[in-house]
Amino acid sequence: MSKAATLVALASALEQKDYQQAAAYLADHFVYYGTGTQHLSKPQFLELLQALQSALPTLRFHLQHLCETENRVTAHLQLASLPVRPFTTEGGLSPIAGAGRSKAHDPLEAGLECTFEGTFITSLRVKAPPQQRAEEDTLRALGAALRQS
Repeated sequence: MSKAATLVALASALEQKDYQQAAAYLADHFVYYGTGTQHLSKPQFLELLQALQSALPTLRFHLQHLCETENRVTAHLQLASLPVRPFTTEGGLSPIAGAGRSKAHDPLEAGLECTFEGTFITSLRVKAPPQQRAEEDTLRALGAALRQS
């Protein structure tokens, strides 16, 4: 399997919430470098994804423009989630208009770079474009809140 195919397989396993299979693509010394200041180990990364997918059950990872060179794969990543159920007010009143909806369901976009040792992903680095810093801050806050709960 090519390195680009391994990255696609990782994204697929995460979408299917198959964390055991996702872990099989990651080296034991895997490190996730996100947009925050704290780097995550393999178990921390998988725990974060589980928490995000618990909060956003329809989270999807769309990889585009994959480019493989030696031990590195770069790609354009879009994270998207569709609302699952409408919010209702206390007492079961009518749904709140627009609740659970993002701005026109716009996906979050980021640059992605993975490094490999053999067939295993050793690091994953995500860089959000400048125009999406607000969404990035929201995701960082959500991740921090989920880790504390």
